[in-house]
Amino acid sequence: MNRNKVILLAIIIPVISISLLGAAYYFRAPIKTLMLKACRIICPPPDPPAIDSIRNTAWGIDISHHQKSVDWELLVEKNKPDFIFLKATEGSSHTDSKYSEYAAEAREQEIPVGAYHFFSYNSSGKQQAKNFIRKAKLSEGDLHPVLDVEFRKNMKNRKWIIAEIGSFCKEIKKEYGVNPIIYCEYDYYKKYLKDDFGDFNYWISDFYREPRCKYVFWQYTDKGRVEGIGNIDNNRMNESEKLEDYIL
Repeated sequence: MNRNKVILLAIIIPVISISLLGAAYYFRAPIKTLMLKACRIICPPPDPPAIDSIRNTAWGIDISHHQKSVDWELLVEKNKPDFIFLKATEGSSHTDSKYSEYAAEAREQEIPVGAYHFFSYNSSGKQQAKNFIRKAKLSEGDLHPVLDVEFRKNMKNRKWIIAEIGSFCKEIKKEYGVNPIIYCEYDYYKKYLKDDFGDFNYWISDFYREPRCKYVFWQYTDKGRVEGIGNIDNNRMNESEKLEDYIL
């Protein structure tokens, strides 16, 4: 290796390392998570399998206001999902603008409906649970409620996160008689949830491989082609699980 290349590497490697450390502190996320996100840009996940190829288990989708329109007739005709999760709420006051409309349409098409709450680090778990319960209006026949927890910038410390997730779950169980299914990436599960929420049911997001922990639902791609909507999140159920066991 010539002298110029050595000098160049000596400059680049420290810069990359410092950048990753700074990003990890800013977003309160593990270096590994940030590296995986960078890797996804450089080495994108594999193309998702065709829907028909995974029909040995329940298959479904999750959508929100980001999917601005849905052709429900085409969706049902071409690729009717076995279940659908809809974003209902976020934080202590926000409601997804499409939730009520999409929930009514899905129920009309006889698709089991689930609702998820996007967790905020700016308000208590109890306040957020009350917002979800008030707005989601889940009832008999719907899927178990879901808590969506993700790495975000300006996260609180681990003790606060565990305590407030616990408060959210306590209110949900009081209302529905079941703990919420928790949606997260594996790294989040390992960092915050494994020890204190290990017996909960999980919906794991991993676009590269099957989850490395026990799971009920697996979000295996965010670019699966679904007729009637477009390229969106696709999910499959663990083959050892039954959908009816997760209906209120």
